[in-house]
Amino acid sequence: MRTIKIFLASSAELNADKEQVELFISRKNKDFNKKRLFLELSTWKDFISAMTEEHSQEKYNQYIRSCDIALFLFHTQLGRFTKAEFDTAHLAFLNSTGHFKKPLIYTFFMNDKNETTEISDFRSYIDSMDHFYDTYNSPEDLFVKLNRQLDKLENQGAIKGEAIDTPKIIKYAVYYFLLPLLVLGGAILAWYYYQPGNLTVRVKEVRSIPGLSFQEGTIILTYGDKTETLKIKEEVIFKQIPSKYKRESLKLSFAAPGYQKMDTLINLGNLMVLPIKRDNSLGIIFGSVHDEENLPVQDVSISVKDLQTKTDANGTFRINIPIEKQAEEQRLTAYKPGYQVWDFSGVPSQTIEWKIMLLKLTK
Repeated sequence: MRTIKIFLASSAELNADKEQVELFISRKNKDFNKKRLFLELSTWKDFISAMTEEHSQEKYNQYIRSCDIALFLFHTQLGRFTKAEFDTAHLAFLNSTGHFKKPLIYTFFMNDKNETTEISDFRSYIDSMDHFYDTYNSPEDLFVKLNRQLDKLENQGAIKGEAIDTPKIIKYAVYYFLLPLLVLGGAILAWYYYQPGNLTVRVKEVRSIPGLSFQEGTIILTYGDKTETLKIKEEVIFKQIPSKYKRESLKLSFAAPGYQKMDTLINLGNLMVLPIKRDNSLGIIFGSVHDEENLPVQDVSISVKDLQTKTDANGTFRINIPIEKQAEEQRLTAYKPGYQVWDFSGVPSQTIEWKIMLLKLTK
């Protein structure tokens, strides 16, 4: 933020106008704030009144010589020190070097038909210096003219906001934000990588069958030369896995009766959901039908629920049970006219044959 120092001087009769100027500068600062520019207005009230008159006036003069703008208001009287303050500002302006000399002096006389000789003489004094002055009729009129002068100074570059120092901002961001953030991030990563980890494994059936829910299985985790085996019903937790395996693949195996075996590679994390599927071990019933003389019986109707088939010339049959109709036990009926109905419940199997003997009906 760049500060433009403004000194305001007038006789006591214009104290009300000075207060209005202070309000005007305050409102102007609201606009200038967006441009990183601040107008610092000082009057006699801003200096220590407890000092002696000589020292106090010298304090004013020092400030006048250091300020950027000197603003003088006159009406019917000259202030006790106002002419001296004007001369101080004018001398400082003449001795100033640089592209924009300072302080820039703006003098305003409030119009009055009964202008005093003192004010007339002072106007002539200013004219002799080739210094331009202006007049105003009211505070509002003064503000319009002040605003116009400030706009001109801004357009000419005499007053401008502080440029954004991009290299300084970048340097500040690197030293006070980025570097601490990198250090903190490195510490967190180091803590994470050297902290033993836990792995939670949860099983979830891809397609559940009513009455045939998952009961229990085995989970095997292999990393390095170590193997851990746990029984699982819903989820298990492998604890205190060394941190070095966070950057390696771990082997996870699953096995359970009636389910497809699974071997997969995983990365160590907090949770692993393992999708499990039933195998088709309960999806087949096969066998043969013979009579009392152990002869194969053809065209025997075989029924399992609403599934039906018939035996072939060798008396053999096979029924494929869809996944949604599978169960750990199935009821099978075998029927052929002239024979007794055979009814039995058993476990489906892909390897064990059902052997059925039909008894002929006696007359």
